[in-house]
Amino acid sequence: KQWYQRRVRGPPLSASMKSDLMWESSTSPKVYRQDTKTHYTWRIQPLPYPLSNYKISVENSTIFVRTENKKYFKKLRIEDMDRFELPLIVKHVNCAHANSTLMISYEKPKNVLQLEQAIYSELCKVKPIQDGDMDSCKQQ
Repeated sequence: KQWYQRRVRGPPLSASMKSDLMWESSTSPKVYRQDTKTHYTWRIQPLPYPLSNYKISVENSTIFVRTENKKYFKKLRIEDMDRFELPLIVKHVNCAHANSTLMISYEKPKNVLQLEQAIYSELCKVKPIQDGDMDSCKQQ
């Protein structure tokens, strides 16, 4: 008995249909990190549930955001804390909720604040190059 392969061809997909086959939902929450001078800050939106529905916990060097109804889960890491090998402390985590946005902040430790201040003071010492000042930028 001989086997044969049958190919069924449909109409070819247009270019717009190929790109529109799978896309991210416009209602899925997005995380934005916006650090301030004294805090690491994340904004997660849209999260329509009240603040009482969220569980913020700290395990190892990660902040976990969960909802009680198990509709959302997110891990937040702070690279600066990993770099300094500092543990995260639960009492430094703050959260607030307004306008379908969950705001989570973590207070920066003194080591990080001192390092950022030292970097800022070094950058202030650097003399910027003015437009057209090519003498200081000679080729080797």
